[in-house]
Amino acid sequence: MELIYVYILIGFIGGITAGMLGLGGGIIFVPGLMIIHKYFNMFSGHELQVAVYTSLICIIFAGSTSSYLHYKNKLINLNLVRKYFLFVSVGCFFGIYILEHTSSELLEIIYSLILIVLAILLISDARIIKDNIKILNKIGYLYFFSNGTISSLMGIGGGTLTVPYLSFIINDIKKSIATASAIGLIIAITSLIYMFILNASIYTEKLNHLSLLILIPSSIFGSYTGVYLLKIIDPEKVKNIFSALLIVVAFYLLID
Repeated sequence: MELIYVYILIGFIGGITAGMLGLGGGIIFVPGLMIIHKYFNMFSGHELQVAVYTSLICIIFAGSTSSYLHYKNKLINLNLVRKYFLFVSVGCFFGIYILEHTSSELLEIIYSLILIVLAILLISDARIIKDNIKILNKIGYLYFFSNGTISSLMGIGGGTLTVPYLSFIINDIKKSIATASAIGLIIAITSLIYMFILNASIYTEKLNHLSLLILIPSSIFGSYTGVYLLKIIDPEKVKNIFSALLIVVAFYLLID
């Protein structure tokens, strides 16, 4: 029973990050699920893969909810979504391919290191991206291709990389978050298609089905909450809290 409550909490917090920070929720879903899998000795040898695949499905629901709400509020820049759709989608294929052809032990190290980098990006307000935005603008397609690869590999919506980039193009943090949310939805949907193409048994053997039943409704509720909080709370303060939490989780996974 206590496991159900933990799933509810993970889903709700992940939903808030989707609606408020444009992060898709996966940056909370995956570490949370992976810790649970290890603690309860579930999905031995595939703890990370199961967490990532489960997260990607959850992102579709949490991301579609927040994207719909942002669309209703006329915050999504559809032109940018169309512009980078193909490159993000192709990048997702490589992320899923790596997941299916790399050992869980190596993936956990890679995941933890990338998680630390993402947390630092959040805390530093993505300074390295902003300081090199002119260069990144010239390789925008490659940037979003890489974003798709990293995001599908991590089971996240990619907002950590997308929001700071878009904020310099759109020059509106709320619209940047909203547009990143829509791109995160694309990442999740195309990743699920590639999951089926590369290994259809993923849907029966590498998903935490119980957590899905709980994470989906709780993340949808969290998404509504996150979109509402975006109107009344400075997302920068919340972002710093999540960043610190991610660093702690990443070091825990490296040490474990």
